[in-house]
Amino acid sequence: MEERDLSFIDTAPVRIEASRTVAAPRQSVWDVLCDHRGWPSWFGPALVSCEPTSEPDHGVGSTRTVKLRGGATVEERFIAWDEPELWSFTGTSMKPALFRELVERVVLAPIGEERTRITYTMALTPSPALWPVVPLLKLGVSRSLGQALEALGRTAAARPA
Repeated sequence: MEERDLSFIDTAPVRIEASRTVAAPRQSVWDVLCDHRGWPSWFGPALVSCEPTSEPDHGVGSTRTVKLRGGATVEERFIAWDEPELWSFTGTSMKPALFRELVERVVLAPIGEERTRITYTMALTPSPALWPVVPLLKLGVSRSLGQALEALGRTAAARPA
């Protein structure tokens, strides 16, 4: 997998995006987002595990391993970490190699004191075998991301202040 920088979000051949406004303060949403091991509790059934693989486990340059249902494993390296507003990683390895390039970005925008607009963008170049199913991939992933963001908001809202 070829590592990319944040500008890939604007140039990728495939972009998938979901946004939700949630009833939780931005810092609470950020705290849940940055709890790598907690991702399976809210992200949805496609995500099996999310483990930090660097010390420290946060900030630009930190890494983690994500395992997906079906057996795919993605190694990720963070390329943006601007608390509590911007978070992004690039894929460094994927087995099986479903994507050739991957950057994911989350932007958190406060709406008053107690609400946050979450925008999650996936930018990718699929492997040649995936191109025929890209329209279905976009539809399914967009729907799943929207559900994940709603669950992220509920999880953040339930956190003690």
